[in-house]
Amino acid sequence: MCFAMTNLVALLGDLFDLAEKKLGIPAEQLLRTARLSGLESMLAAFGKAADPPGPVEQAAACAAWIVCHQPFPELNREIAYAYMRLLLKQAEVPWPRVEEDAPLVEARLQALEAGEISEAEFVDWVCLRVATA
Repeated sequence: MCFAMTNLVALLGDLFDLAEKKLGIPAEQLLRTARLSGLESMLAAFGKAADPPGPVEQAAACAAWIVCHQPFPELNREIAYAYMRLLLKQAEVPWPRVEEDAPLVEARLQALEAGEISEAEFVDWVCLRVATA
């Protein structure tokens, strides 16, 4: 799956559905308060790129954006990770060792949130995990 072939509205709908489930706040309310203009621009740019990044890079970039920009009132790391996993599943890309590596994944997400690693470093880490699955 490439985001260029996917409807932007459906991608954002999936994100808000996940956020609603995690936060217990209706999606309609989240739509009014979430700050997603940068994410929308990034997704649109993927769709317009002559040589767009692959689905793993795109999913990881979306997750990194959510963690770094904190568009929701709370649980941004959890929402970002669930969204990345959903995008990978839709692209039929397996995410390895889900249960066994949960502490490692959480530590990486925390490092991203704290600015200890960059969004690009997070994307590279995700790509390496998928490549070595």
